[in-house]
Amino acid sequence: MKLRVTTDKKILTQAALLVVTGIALAYLGLDLPHTIALTVALLIALVLSRRIDAGHDPQHRALPDTNRDGARRDLSDLTWAMHGSHGRVSERAHQRVRALAATALADEGIDLHSTDPAQVRAAAARLGTQVHQQMTSDPRPPTMKVLRSWVSAIEHLADGPPVGEGGRSAGRQQTRSDA
Repeated sequence: MKLRVTTDKKILTQAALLVVTGIALAYLGLDLPHTIALTVALLIALVLSRRIDAGHDPQHRALPDTNRDGARRDLSDLTWAMHGSHGRVSERAHQRVRALAATALADEGIDLHSTDPAQVRAAAARLGTQVHQQMTSDPRPPTMKVLRSWVSAIEHLADGPPVGEGGRSAGRQQTRSDA
């Protein structure tokens, strides 16, 4: 039985090109031992790169997605998207809730980020002093517990009467005690 070496023609072409490059380097003045060493090293690297099997990466078929919109997985994904580092919510969630508060207050003619004392008092009266102070003074994202109190305060903006009308103080006291 005669042993036959099987190679593809592409590797032979590349090997011939490396040998021609080695000859050209010797002709240009590179000393013979370095030329031979460089050419042999490149040929070995070429052969090894062609012969090493990178392995087989099995393709897993995707599981069928049978969840409907609003399923538990969607809620879980949303919750994980809100979590940031160090026990605080993500920066994106932080900015989004502050923007919602600013928009809800702007609908009533109140500027959340104003330095005018009348605007600051009006915003604090509508959101609650603690929530307003947390939203405007600390640039770091809040903890999840604090964010929940912010969301409750924003939800109560739609429920209660505008600033200056009665009936708002009882609901505001409850919101502050939850935080």
